[in-house]
Order: sequence, then structure tokens, then C-alpha cells
Amino acid sequence: MSVIDKKGKLFGKLNIIDLLAILLIVAVLALIGYKLTSNSGGLAGAGQKVVYTVEVKNVDAAVYESLQKEALPSQLTAANEMLDAYVTDIQGTPADPNAYHMQWDGSSGDLTLSQSQDGAYNVVFTIEGTVKDNLTSELGTQEIRVGKTHIVKTTTFELEGGRIISCERLADEGAEG
Repeated sequence: MSVIDKKGKLFGKLNIIDLLAILLIVAVLALIGYKLTSNSGGLAGAGQKVVYTVEVKNVDAAVYESLQKEALPSQLTAANEMLDAYVTDIQGTPADPNAYHMQWDGSSGDLTLSQSQDGAYNVVFTIEGTVKDNLTSELGTQEIRVGKTHIVKTTTFELEGGRIISCERLADEGAEG
């Protein structure tokens, strides 16, 4: 029995063109897999260090006082796992009692307008971490992009309704400048 028969099939079963198509598909899938998992900045990249700030408005005074006692850095959590991100600074300024804030309730989908509580604070968190995927810029389950809403959650506190107000991507330490 010859390798290629009179009909052009390999071992009497597989057409040469079909074999070339299968090999091409396998090569493309291998290349995509390599790009997704390589550390060379392919599709997903190797992650990047970021420093970003989140402002949470109208935080109750008692909660702010508790935050001031927080031992820093405080590691962030999401979906029952510890993230490669830490709250490194917490600053608060008294909220203007005459100010109104729009707040969206994600569970009900309602947008509400509320006045600042007397004695409340606007709190700014500085967070340092590493996003694993440069395309999605996600840290845990949240995208890190200026203007996005953000939940600041550690093992000891959680504040919803924050908004990312700044984000700086840091150059890799090993990169040449």
C-alpha cells in the first residue's frame, strides 16, 4: 500500500488538501494560544502596575473615623480572593452640606439625588496594584478606567459608589527609558 493512492488520498482516507487545511488551523490556534499566554505584551500582555484614586462622596463621619484607624497598606479583595492591589492612602475632606450627589443603585437600577449628610466626608483612596490584562484593565472584577464607578473593598471595609478620578500606568521597572 502506497502513502498516496490513485485518488490523491493519504493512506486511502485523507485528501491532501484536507490535511493542509487541518495543519493550517492547528498552526493558527497554536499562535493565538502563544500570544494569549506569552509575557511579551501580546494580546493580553503581562500586566501593568497602576496607581489610581477613587473618590467616594458623602461618607458618614463615623465610617471616616474608622477608616482613619485603618492599617495601611490594606489589600483589596474581590470575588472571595485577595488581589494584587493595596489601598496606600486615605484622605477625607468635609462634604459641603449644601451639595447634592447623583448616585446609581446597581441592584435596582435607580438613579437618586441626595443631599450631603451633615458631618459627612468626601474620601479619596489611593490604590496601587497590577492589572493582569492590559486590554481589559481589570483588577479583580472591576475595570480600572477614569470615570468608572468603583467599589473599594478590603478585608475590613467596603465602600460603594466610588468613582475613579485618576489613573497612572507605571513603566515596567525592567524597561529601558
